[in-house]
Amino acid sequence: MPLGRLMVDGPEAELQATSNAQPAILFHSLALVRLMSAREFSPALVAGHSMGEFAGLVAAEAVDPLDALAAVRARGWAMSAAAPAASGMIAVLGLPDNAVEQACAASHGEVVVANYNAPGQIVVSGSEAGLEAISPKLEAAGAKRLVRLPVSGAFHSPLMAHAAQVFAAAWEKIPLRVLRRPQVFNADAKVHEDPIEVRRLMVGQLTGPVRWTQSIQRLQQLGADTYIEVGPRRTLTGLVKKILPGAVVHNIEDLASMNTTLKTIHG
Repeated sequence: MPLGRLMVDGPEAELQATSNAQPAILFHSLALVRLMSAREFSPALVAGHSMGEFAGLVAAEAVDPLDALAAVRARGWAMSAAAPAASGMIAVLGLPDNAVEQACAASHGEVVVANYNAPGQIVVSGSEAGLEAISPKLEAAGAKRLVRLPVSGAFHSPLMAHAAQVFAAAWEKIPLRVLRRPQVFNADAKVHEDPIEVRRLMVGQLTGPVRWTQSIQRLQQLGADTYIEVGPRRTLTGLVKKILPGAVVHNIEDLASMNTTLKTIHG
């Protein structure tokens, strides 16, 4: 797979396809993790958002980088091939978690919470009919804004059950070791280190919600006082600041931001 050429030269539409975008984002993150490690900088605790959990497994020394890329490539293909055409995701801004959960419960399974990204920032996922039906109810409940996400399917929902089965078959063949650093997982916002449990959680992630808010709160409970986002852009940096307004948060997405962050932390 000519991933490097695709990342540098495009075409952009091909790079943004799920089966290519996921390995590209992971490659970007792993390159930064490797450079940080070469400068003797490594995390005490690890967490990843959705696909970012694979970068987390590399940082936790449970998966080799090339194996992580193979796993994510298989995951991207499974999600692309199995995503129902008439489905999608909507970001719900400005509503409490329980209000969104109640609206989803009233949809009788047509729509579910897919991402607990931050207080007042929830993503729902489901069938097209379900999303159309729930949107006015969310607005009536007081949602400040509904944003349709540019994705190809209802990720992190039961509609991805077939994708989870396809991915599970490939994931089972990827070598996975006991985690050497504590990693908090999206599925239940708890630390797991046993490879059997981790395999199950990574498959279940495709059909269950990303509990990012709860995961960051768990990291805080475990003693984290500085949070560093590694990877393209600054999305998670913003989310962590919303979850923990007083937290020290840095983002590393290139060499310049890495040098700045390491200088700040090391003085």
